[in-house]
Amino acid sequence: MEEFPYVILISIVLIGSWIDCRKKIKKAENSEEIRKAFVPFLLVVILFVVSISLFLT
Repeated sequence: MEEFPYVILISIVLIGSWIDCRKKIKKAENSEEIRKAFVPFLLVVILFVVSISLFLT
């Protein structure tokens, strides 16, 4: 269970990133701004999935 704090930390970052992404998407006026808001969130999701898979092996 050494990796459990890391999973919690990455989960908190994921939630914060989702909140930030929602705020930026609401302010976005075109598809380029939506993409700029969504890409960082997508990268955090990928990091979350990779970290879970690494910690469970």
